[in-house]
Amino acid sequence: MTGLTVETQTASSEALALLLVEARYERLHAAFMVAATALALGRPVILFGMGSGVVAFCRSWEALPDHAQGEAGRLNAGVAGVEVLRDAIQEMGAEMMVCDSGLKAMNLGAEDLVDGVRVVGLPTFLDRAGAARQLVF
Repeated sequence: MTGLTVETQTASSEALALLLVEARYERLHAAFMVAATALALGRPVILFGMGSGVVAFCRSWEALPDHAQGEAGRLNAGVAGVEVLRDAIQEMGAEMMVCDSGLKAMNLGAEDLVDGVRVVGLPTFLDRAGAARQLVF
């Protein structure tokens, strides 16, 4: 070989890979809380939206049926809601991806996503997740 190298970027066993598969406020809030906590502890986090879970990464929350009620309840309790948590985990460096087929199934496109979210296939997520602990929300 003449100087060719292959760079693989897979997550370590310290990392978390969170799959968001359902568009329900409580599940998305729990996923974002886990992500924020892990990032605050210095652990790498990968979030992957598939199926209706892709709405967690959209600019608009209108596809999340219980968003207004869930957000109001959290804010009234003095707890960060999904909007604040998503911004925070993005600022802390979480890697965010959505499934291309999930976007299609939800009649959404890349233009509907917040900045920094990659549209990929499931093989890319699994490759990036590597040895990370995987949790499904």
